[in-house]
Amino acid sequence: MTESEAFYLPDRGGFVGTICAQGAWDPNSQTGVAVLALLGHVIEDVPTLTPMSLSRITVDIVRPVPIGRRLEVSTAIVREGKKIQVVDLGVTVDGVECARARVLRLCVADVQGRPGMPESSTQANPVSLLDPPEALEELAIERGPGMMRALDLRRVRVGDSDTFGFWVRLRVPVVAGEPIRATSRQTVGVDFTNCIGAAINPGVATTINPDVTAHFLRPPTGDWVAITGHTTFLHEAARGISGATLSDRDGLFAIASASQLIQPVG
Repeated sequence: MTESEAFYLPDRGGFVGTICAQGAWDPNSQTGVAVLALLGHVIEDVPTLTPMSLSRITVDIVRPVPIGRRLEVSTAIVREGKKIQVVDLGVTVDGVECARARVLRLCVADVQGRPGMPESSTQANPVSLLDPPEALEELAIERGPGMMRALDLRRVRVGDSDTFGFWVRLRVPVVAGEPIRATSRQTVGVDFTNCIGAAINPGVATTINPDVTAHFLRPPTGDWVAITGHTTFLHEAARGISGATLSDRDGLFAIASASQLIQPVG
């Protein structure tokens, strides 16, 4: 593996996106998958007063994040406590903000066995409707943007429906020379919420997703993450909303949503 086979190279306290961070819509800009993985990487360096885990992340990408230019990720604790912590993160290039995020972390406690605890409204396991990733064809690296070098991505039909989702796992580190962090494994699949379950003809229209939000029950177990869900479009407003579940082989671990702006081509 070469040094460039990572989403980012470390650079004087900042990061430089490699070709592995290249997105599908603009060859000079980063995929949201890489940005979210980097935010997950950085948040682990923010200390907490008690053991905590990621409960929510909301990311607004306010302008394209360029490839090959040094970016900085700032962090600021805006609410500190032993049960709840709120952290703001900013992604800037040459002092210009490209993305911002707000992270909620909650304390970790085990309430198993306590009487009267609330039950889940469903125990449905989304992956019970999916073929396992080992049974699926790997999407070809040479037929996609640079991000395909970094991801093992497999398209999967959801049960007997006409809807498709994805299995995804990282092939490469998020930051060169460093192991993949647990929170990056949580966040790396979130950007696939955009237009999940929808068929988009890029010759007719493109969809910009300027935001994404995910709520987490726990980190995923293992390397593979399954993303399933649906998207609703309103042509009168040229926008859409996607809702997705993120699961591993043990079941659902997160629920995510994203907005779209529909832009006709030509």
